[in-house]
Amino acid sequence: MTRPPFIIRIFTQILPICGVTCKNNRASMIIYFKTSFMKYLKYFLLVILQFAIVELVVWFHTTGLGWHISELTPSDAISLWGTVTTIVFLVFSVLALWNVDQKIQELNEMKRSIGDKFDSIETKNREVMLEADKAQRDIVKQAEEQIKRILDKSTYRQNFYDTLTRIANEPDFGRQVQEYTHFLRTSGDIEGINYAYVYICRGNAYLMLSRDDKALSDFEMAAKLDTKTVVPFFALGHYYVTKKDYLKSIEIYKEGLKIDPQDDSLLMNIANSYSAMGEYAKADAYYDRALTFNPDLAMAYYNKAKLTKEKKEELWKEKCMAYLNHCIKIMPYFYDSNINKAALLREDNKNAEAAEVLTNVIEPTFRPEFIMAILQRGIAYRLIGKMPQALNDFNTVLLYQPHNVQNLSNLSVAHFSMGHINEALYFAHIGLDEAEQQNRHDCDAEFNEVINRIDAMSHTIVRTQ
Repeated sequence: MTRPPFIIRIFTQILPICGVTCKNNRASMIIYFKTSFMKYLKYFLLVILQFAIVELVVWFHTTGLGWHISELTPSDAISLWGTVTTIVFLVFSVLALWNVDQKIQELNEMKRSIGDKFDSIETKNREVMLEADKAQRDIVKQAEEQIKRILDKSTYRQNFYDTLTRIANEPDFGRQVQEYTHFLRTSGDIEGINYAYVYICRGNAYLMLSRDDKALSDFEMAAKLDTKTVVPFFALGHYYVTKKDYLKSIEIYKEGLKIDPQDDSLLMNIANSYSAMGEYAKADAYYDRALTFNPDLAMAYYNKAKLTKEKKEELWKEKCMAYLNHCIKIMPYFYDSNINKAALLREDNKNAEAAEVLTNVIEPTFRPEFIMAILQRGIAYRLIGKMPQALNDFNTVLLYQPHNVQNLSNLSVAHFSMGHINEALYFAHIGLDEAEQQNRHDCDAEFNEVINRIDAMSHTIVRTQ
């Protein structure tokens, strides 16, 4: 018997037991093993090795010792199979132990490698943390320095405006010029400081001192320093208005319009200059342009009303009243518009309406503490015997606060002191009635004293007669 048929015969008997069916040829088995049993290769090789050893033993005995397979008893076959299996198991166990030792060495090596990598990562992490801490400290330091610089600049700017406010409140214009000059010499060149504004302020002070050349020089310097806003053009234009050079002022204001064509204040100033020149049509056009950009420009309506009154065209009173009403609607307590409206009403003999217009603007704008100050001054005048001055103050208070009981009391006493018996008695009775209505009786003693003394004087006169 040759080896290949025996192996194929053994395979064909063993594989069906394992649940495998295949054709009885070697090529088919090789293809099947390659495609279907790769994942079971370890166990398959174990079986093949066992059969190969058995075949080798059988072949050795049949060729070398002269006995045949048919002479092999079942018990000897089983013993042979067990022996081979044990040998194969021992071989694979040794191989497995050797493989386990290799794996352990590989694991230890991997552990050392991981440890080294972990140490490297820890080292890099510490380095990164140190660099991050350093970067954070640097950022905080830079931020603190930046904040300090900002605060310093902010403080300096605040001090700058506080200084300018203090100088502007100085009543002596000569002193103002000195202060502004000192500031310009000592402040240096600080970022965020509007030096053009300082020159404008000093120029205004020069203008008040009639030092026109100095004022013009400062306004021109402001225009050189500030080329992005229209502020210097207001100052320069106003300078030429004060000199009644209205054409030059219009030229300056129009230069400002190149920077901001929609600046309603510049348009208003141009209109005012045209109006001062008597060119009413151009003035009216510029007032309308200003109202186009700012429909709530009350002064434009007021100036149009003045312009209408100057021209005295057809229906000028109606147009003038409409402009004034529009102005008052936007600025209810603008005195000029209310005064002009009252004047128009008086021209039409509407005196009651005129009085109401002026009352509506006077009463809300007079501060109560101002009236109280006048009253207290009047009392002081009365106590030192300056009765005319006292009476003027009391009458002023009476105009704005006709129901003031304390003022009525002082009016009664002042008139009595000046020998105005009828006025003293009148204000005494009015004061008592008002005190009764207000339930305020702290001045009753003064009222009653005046009344009693007048009564006593009357009885004395009667008895004398």
